[in-house]
Amino acid sequence: MLIILLVPFTIFAQEGKEGLGVAEAEKVQTLQSTTVTARKAEESAKDVPFSLSVISGNELENRRLANLEDALRQTPGIEVDTYGGSDTRNIRIRGVGSLESVSMDDTSVVINVDGVPQAVASATLNIMDIERVEILKGPQGTLMGRNSEAGAINIITKKPTRHLEGYLKGEYGTENTFLTEGAVSGPVSKTVSMRLAAKYSGYDNQVEYYNSTEPITEPRNFAVRATLLWEPTDKTDVTFSIGHEDIDNMTGADILAPYDDEQKTDIPKDSYDTEKSVDRFTLIFEHEFSAFDFTSVTGYVHTDANQQQYIYNGMIYREFYGFVPEGSMTRELEQKAFSQELRLSSKSGSDIFWVTGANYYRSERDLNNVDAYDTFYSIGWYNADLYKTFETTDIGVFGEVTYPVTDKLKLTGGLRYTWDKKEYDTDWTANPSNPSTIRTASDSDEMSESYGTGRVSVSYAVREDTNVYLTYARGHKAKGYNDWGNAFINGYDNDLIYDEAEIDSFELGAKFEAPNGKSGLNVAFFYNDIKDDHVMVWNHMDRVSDVENFDTESKGAEFSGFVKPGGGFTITAGFGYTDAEIKTVPGGSTSGAKEGNSIPNSPEWNATVSIAHSLSLKPFWGFKAPALVTTVTNRYIGSREGDPANTFELDSYNKLDFRIGVMSENLEVYVWGDNILDKVYDLYGWNYGASMVDGADVIVGMPSRGRILGVGAAYYF
Repeated sequence: MLIILLVPFTIFAQEGKEGLGVAEAEKVQTLQSTTVTARKAEESAKDVPFSLSVISGNELENRRLANLEDALRQTPGIEVDTYGGSDTRNIRIRGVGSLESVSMDDTSVVINVDGVPQAVASATLNIMDIERVEILKGPQGTLMGRNSEAGAINIITKKPTRHLEGYLKGEYGTENTFLTEGAVSGPVSKTVSMRLAAKYSGYDNQVEYYNSTEPITEPRNFAVRATLLWEPTDKTDVTFSIGHEDIDNMTGADILAPYDDEQKTDIPKDSYDTEKSVDRFTLIFEHEFSAFDFTSVTGYVHTDANQQQYIYNGMIYREFYGFVPEGSMTRELEQKAFSQELRLSSKSGSDIFWVTGANYYRSERDLNNVDAYDTFYSIGWYNADLYKTFETTDIGVFGEVTYPVTDKLKLTGGLRYTWDKKEYDTDWTANPSNPSTIRTASDSDEMSESYGTGRVSVSYAVREDTNVYLTYARGHKAKGYNDWGNAFINGYDNDLIYDEAEIDSFELGAKFEAPNGKSGLNVAFFYNDIKDDHVMVWNHMDRVSDVENFDTESKGAEFSGFVKPGGGFTITAGFGYTDAEIKTVPGGSTSGAKEGNSIPNSPEWNATVSIAHSLSLKPFWGFKAPALVTTVTNRYIGSREGDPANTFELDSYNKLDFRIGVMSENLEVYVWGDNILDKVYDLYGWNYGASMVDGADVIVGMPSRGRILGVGAAYYF
């Protein structure tokens, strides 16, 4: 395992002189959020009896983690499979979660934005004006709901302030990489405050058209959010937030591996045009009673997407078939999701921590393939119009309590009971050019289940600054429908349903936080036993899919911490070891997987090291009280298997980033570099199967972006 450490050197600087000062500059490098809401009530991160990673808004800024995907990838134990930023993405934590994406309703990992649950596929990757990101590891079905088999991610946005503040930031880099972002916050009246934030960003796709230097897409992302805070009394807060986001041409492409110095795809121009919009509405009512706090969270998310897809990439299919067929389709997605949660919780600082409540979730999702044609497999399901509707209703009641047996010993117990119902309806109509004798087909189904999840923990305060804990959690992921199922056209339904998954999770850990805030350390050992997690089996020849359920297991250890040794330095580091493998394979499996195979895209070793440095400077060029702020971060991902059958391997890589800026009281200018080692690594991989030309496996994937260098400036008020 190679981990590159790069310590920044600065010149023409003097510490301790007139200026911002090291202590003040270090405020922009806050690493830990002492108070978190990982259990839906305020408490110290050290007291939470399971692994919790917190990335503050300042750290997101200093490490240039401009989207959620980058933030997750720099967190030990998190695995992200992504198709170039499109809706097709899969998140696993410690090797737990779907082996491959089967449904947009997959709740292996749930993302909550200000308490409103969102499916991974429809959640935004954009991070804008964020207070902090909390990454909860292990089953979180007790309090987070929506199953949360592997864990949950909480995104907490910045709230309106009672004083005027704001910022304006701009960046530009190579490959036409740009970003503009700003926010303003302040009082509107004696009881009302408002915050408005907006962001516009984009770049040129690293993949180019065959025999050209033109990128296949120019992704653009525009987001705006307005938040109103009404404080009618000193015990009551009402927060209303409305947000809109446009994501255009944010798509991936299957690229023939191994990649050359330039990544090319042979498709017609504008074949990957996509449009996606997301509207979010959140209403939070909070009131402090004398004995407890009451919270109501109402959320509504509307997603609308349209993506043109060209089926046959010439570079791949010349390798696969020896010639290039023609075919394309337009994929339409619309999802409306409503959620309502009511809960009571203990007051902050209470000796007994408790939270209880009820949650309702309702989702309606249309997934259509239209304007499709396929000249090669004209009798196939692609050469038709396909309309699918999925509905999910989820009701849960929950509660958790931490009781202090002694001054040092605490016991935690939590339970949730959930009622889950899913409905499905589909219609298929063959195109006139489709020679199949089957001209139309339809199918409908509904399923329901109820289940319990829970968590028990014992924690002990070895010292005032150190807690050790042992936690057992029982998790569950509801069964569901395969988005890509199409066997119903021929009268079968074996490809339609994936089974519910269950997990028994054990964790032994320790948390240390120095009273002076100069250091901290988290250590965790874990073991997960998972029954019936799902994988999609895809036949590229016939372009049909099936779903299989595997038993899996993961075990390992994680270490993360920070230290401020003085001299303006702050060092954060984390590494993880995960041994994740398939334990059982169903009889008759066509996946090629075997018992003992490694779970795909789950590296054994992963690590992140970040070194930040703050140095006071003498005033120059109009900068008053300046400081030089430097952050260098390296992420290491070890080699990992590419598919459940373990037919190919994705290489290990180091991704090294830096950001160096001069900051005064209100102004900062900086330079930055992303992936400065210029390592083109795999975002995911897929085995198309044996070539009809030479019998060799045809491996495809999606490459990362290479080295990007840029400059930026920010003004704060």
